[in-house]
Amino acid sequence: MAGWYVPPQNGATIILLHGYGSNRTQMLWHAKQLVTAGYGVLMYDERASGESEGTRRSYGWEDPRDVGGAIRFIEARQAEGQKGIGIAGCSIGGQIALQGAAYHPEIGAVWADGASTVRAQDIPASSNPIFALLQAGNTMLDWMFEIKLGMDAPPPMIEIIDDIAPRPIMLVGGGQPLSALGSEEVLQSRYLEYAGGNAQMWIITEAHHCDGPKLRPDEYAARMIAFFDAAFGVER
Repeated sequence: MAGWYVPPQNGATIILLHGYGSNRTQMLWHAKQLVTAGYGVLMYDERASGESEGTRRSYGWEDPRDVGGAIRFIEARQAEGQKGIGIAGCSIGGQIALQGAAYHPEIGAVWADGASTVRAQDIPASSNPIFALLQAGNTMLDWMFEIKLGMDAPPPMIEIIDDIAPRPIMLVGGGQPLSALGSEEVLQSRYLEYAGGNAQMWIITEAHHCDGPKLRPDEYAARMIAFFDAAFGVER
């Protein structure tokens, strides 16, 4: 995996994960805020993205194992007494961040902005016929992905997100409708319901998808830093 690493000044390092079709540079703004606040960062191009090797994207199905590799990279460079590892991601990067935390207890806190679904079951049930069609279509896509990737489908997010407890989660979403399905609040509220009391949700009313840093840069940075400070016991 191709990436950049900045060691921490306060003992905690945050893994940064970009969205689908992008690369690590999408998370440069987040990296700047975190490094300025004393955090280390590890940001890498996800498999088959940017400069990283790979011939296919797996829609987040295979990516949690790469999070494990990132954890090992950081742990090999941590000094005794350092505070820990957090993770933050946008879009499918947010989805991978949540999966990564569910599967890797070494991750102490998760900031997920616009996290997408893993499986069709993650789509909220609704009397809206569009939701029913979307769920049916995604069920077919899950089956097609299994064939294309040659692997069993992973559990849906709603079945694993509570495994992150008691570690803190911040679910961030845009409040503006993306389509006839509504805003990101619909899916993030579903994740919040299944996550438990360790999770919080922040809906940025005027945002659409992962554009909170552009619309509210000062507030976004302050909230993100405060979240990780609380998780890792960083005092200012």
